[in-house]
Parts: sequence; C-alpha cells; structure tokens
Amino acid sequence: MHVALLPAKPPPLAKTRLSPLLGPKDRAAVSHAMFTDVLAALAGSRLLDAIIVVTADDHLAREARAAGALTVAERTPIGLNAAVSLGTVAARELGASSTLVVLSDIPLLRSLDIDELIRRAPAQGALVVPSKEGTGTNAILRRPPHAFPTYFGGNSLDRHLAAAADRRLRCDVLRSRWVELDIDTPEDLRVLASEESHTATYRETLRLGLARLRPTA
Repeated sequence: MHVALLPAKPPPLAKTRLSPLLGPKDRAAVSHAMFTDVLAALAGSRLLDAIIVVTADDHLAREARAAGALTVAERTPIGLNAAVSLGTVAARELGASSTLVVLSDIPLLRSLDIDELIRRAPAQGALVVPSKEGTGTNAILRRPPHAFPTYFGGNSLDRHLAAAADRRLRCDVLRSRWVELDIDTPEDLRVLASEESHTATYRETLRLGLARLRPTA
C-alpha cells in the first residue's frame, strides 16, 4: 500500500523569504496555490492508495478532505520533520508498505512524476529527489515507512543518504526538473513565472504581474 504524506504549514506563516517581493496576503495566496497544485498531482496518481495531509490549517484540511485525502491535525505547527513523523504513524496504521513525502512548495510536480517515483524506488530502502541546489530533499519515498526518520532542513540530502547507510539500506537519488523547483525566494518565483504552466501557482504569478500570457499562434 503506497501512501503519500503532504505536510503543509498554514499559508499566512509560510514562505517568509518571499517578503522582499510579496506582502503577507500575496505570500499566503502563493503558498495556498502551491499546496493546491501538489495536492492535485497527488490526487491524480494512479499508483497511490492514500494521501495524508498533515497541517494545523483548517482551510487546507477541508480542501484536502474534499480532494479525497485523509488529514492529521497539528494543534500548532510543529515543524516539518515532526509533521512527517505524525503522518508516518498514521500511514502505518493504514497498513502502508511505503510512504512518499512530498513538500508543499513544488508546484510543477505532476501525477506521472509520483508514479515514476513509486515504480523506481527500491524494494527496501529509499528514493530521494534533490532540490534544485542539489543539497536539499524535495521528495523521499521510504520502504518500509519507518525505514529511518526524515531530516529535512540544511543539507538534508546528505543526511538522508547517511541515515540509509547507517541502517545498511539502499538509497537511490533521482533528479527531476519537475520536482526539484521548490519556491523559496523571489528568484524561484520568477523562474516559475518565466514558463507558462497549467498550475494555480503560475496563475498567481500572472495576477501578481510576474508573468505575461504568451500570444497564441
């Protein structure tokens, strides 16, 4: 049983590094759009059996349930790794054989990317997708779900590889242009705005004047 975990910070508290470009309301709108895009990609997967959203935000939780996901409530935001731990417990209670953790700020994620990760993951161990810088982790599939804890944060790719090695587990690394673009800085948002996509986040860049509709032929 393949279960996805989507931890999501309340939009008003998210993406403070976009502050030089966006005010609080626009930052929250972009954060919500990215969550919507990632959730839609998960919901469209053919190989996932369940989605668990871990959040302290009631609105995101309602949206998740409307999309068919299960939710785990944080009373207050407890941090990314603690949220993943909560979701992992819930996934194991469902009978998950693997968990795929994806971050809520990778709006170009596609359903077919998710299915590829599931197909390419080792039978025992992990598969990680680095961030664009090559040092972070934007997605990680663990099989079994409790193979090792997650270590999101600085240099998380190396931390995940080391955790797997310590347990003598295989850990494969897969690069993906669709999964690696996480939106943290104004430049990241401009990169996303530079290429039209069918995402809610791209539509937000249009609203904000960061992107322009290309004329059709």
